[in-house]
This record gives sequence, C-alpha cells and structure tokens, in this order.
Amino acid sequence: MNYYKITRALDHLGAFVPWPKQSTRRTVFLSTRPQPGGPGTFVAKIVREWAEQGLAITYRKLRTAQGALIVSTSWGDWFHSLCRSWQVRTVLRLDGFYVPTYFDNRVQPSEHQDRRLTLHRMRMNYRAQRDLVRANFVIYQSKFSKEMADRYLYCRKDDFSIVHNGVDLARFCPGHMHQGRRRLLSAGMLRHEYMLGTVLPVFERLWQQHDLEMSIVGHMDDISRHLLRDFAERAPLAMERITIVGPVSNEEMAQHMRQADILVHPRQGDWCPNVVIEAMACGLPVVCASWGGAAELVGDAGVVVPTGQWIYDDDFVTDMASGAEEVLENLKTFQQAARAHAEAQFDIRKVSQKYLTALKLPDRADR
Repeated sequence: MNYYKITRALDHLGAFVPWPKQSTRRTVFLSTRPQPGGPGTFVAKIVREWAEQGLAITYRKLRTAQGALIVSTSWGDWFHSLCRSWQVRTVLRLDGFYVPTYFDNRVQPSEHQDRRLTLHRMRMNYRAQRDLVRANFVIYQSKFSKEMADRYLYCRKDDFSIVHNGVDLARFCPGHMHQGRRRLLSAGMLRHEYMLGTVLPVFERLWQQHDLEMSIVGHMDDISRHLLRDFAERAPLAMERITIVGPVSNEEMAQHMRQADILVHPRQGDWCPNVVIEAMACGLPVVCASWGGAAELVGDAGVVVPTGQWIYDDDFVTDMASGAEEVLENLKTFQQAARAHAEAQFDIRKVSQKYLTALKLPDRADR
C-alpha cells in the first residue's frame, strides 16, 4: 500500500470524527490532496491560492469546515449525509468518467488501451451519478463536460455552473525568445496509443520542411514507449530531433513550455486539460481536436482541427500537421494571442473566487 492510499484511508476515518466547529476562520474541506494527475494538479493550484487568501484547508476534519469541495467523486452517500447533518455545504467538481461509447468492451490489439467497461468502472460512474444528484452545487469544467454528463450520467437542471480550470499566471509565463529551431511540444499524461500515435506522425511530416525539433514531457505508459521504439526504427533521423524528458513537476513543466513554440494536443474527448491552459499562459499556441473540452479553451490562441468522436486516422494526422503549419506561418501573432487569452480567461485568482462563491464562503474583504 503506497503513501497516497494510506493517507486516503486515514482521511476517510478522520471525516467520521465529530471535530469541534471553528467559527472564527473560513475552512474548506477537500476530498482529494495535491498529487500527480489532472485533479491533483488542480487541487495543488487552488490550495495555494486559497492559502494566500487566508483560508484554512482540511482533508480530514470534515465537521470543522463550512464547505466541502468534492473533486471527481465523493466517498459515498454517507459523506453527503454527514455534510447535511453537520451543515457543511457540498460542491462537486465533476471530473472525467468512463464514457460508454468509448469503453465499449471492444477487443483491442496487443499493447493498446483496455476499453472494457468493468464492474469497477461502472461503480465509479454510478458514484458520479449519485454525487450529481446529492451535491448542493455542481461545477463542470467545460460545456463539453456538462453535455457528456447530461447524456450519460444525470442531467442537472439547477444549482450548477461551468468553470474552466485556472493557472498561476506568474508561474506559467512566457520566457525569453529562445534561439535555434522551432520546437513542438507534446506534454501531459501521454498514455494510450492515440497521443504519441498522432504526435509522432505529425512531427515526421513536418520536421524536415520546417527544420523542427520536439520535446515529449510527461508520464508515458508501456504503449507510449512501444510507439517510440517503433518510431526510432522507422524514422531514425527524425528521432534524433526528439527530446524525451519524461514526467516532471508542475513547476518544471513551466520551464519546458517556455522553451517550446507550439503545443500539439491531439487528445479527443477530454474535459478541460490543464496542459492546454498552462501552455497558453506560457505563450504557446495550441493545435487540438474539435471534439472535447480543449476546443472551447483555445479560441483564437491556436488551431482547432475538425474531427469526429475518437477518430485517430491518417486524415486526422494530416489535419493536425496542417494546423501546426498554420501556426508556424503566423507564430508571433498566435503566441501573443495565447498569452492574452490566458490572462483574460484562466487566471487562477478569478477561478478560485468562483469556487468560493459556489461554496458560499465570503471573500476575504467581506469577513
């Protein structure tokens, strides 16, 4: 049992304890601690911002809080019952779930993603359904997230809002213009065959004509490593232009983004990818697919490639490559638009305040 599992078990036990109420300080209960991955990265950002505003954060003493932010799913119906009994307002931040049209039990080739809708995955979906019904308020990360939840889980009619993820604009900011070749970036959770399975062919089509290099930054699964080995054998000269960094901290990610020029983000059907928002904050235009939450984030800060649902074929590779070329031809304009868009839409200070409003916790100036 690893550290996170032990800590989570202790948090569950601690939530049952009727700790004394604290009436003099604003306190928020969080169901998830900062940790690797999208939800954990979001939690780290919002905890940092709330701490600067003087909020107390607890992961265990549920009864001491005025509000509870449930990240992804709660711990069960008992959690909502306790919150109601102790007058703790619950806000659900709905994360991803197992969409049945993707997890459709199809037989996958060797070293491809398991797409079985297992009993565990069905239980997780059911838990999300129950939370959508029982939470006092729901925050969806994107319009796309709301549409998918309405279709497959539960259609929430009221007491909800759509709040995109945020970014610390001081930590994620453009650096000095780097010298040398233009650099593409593939970053984030590089799992499953469709990520590098799209990015590598895009790079292969463009690197010679535009004298490019590429960085691959983030966690890679066995599928990704297999794709890289195959690519190195098929296109050894192109592989020499690729730097494989691997997983990094969120702070280190900002450094790698400042050394790149364009984020290539082919994942379809994602909810609200942090990596897209962070890239734009660093002045990186984004090339992404039209189906999913990334498309509504990008605006004029990149190119949105039309696509169907989870279709990663040669046409998609061609369109992604064309999108990257369009950005390269107008790079400075896209870079300026990316930073301006991030400043206007994704400031973590504004995002954190929207969460406090949902939790019905007063702003610091209102205390």
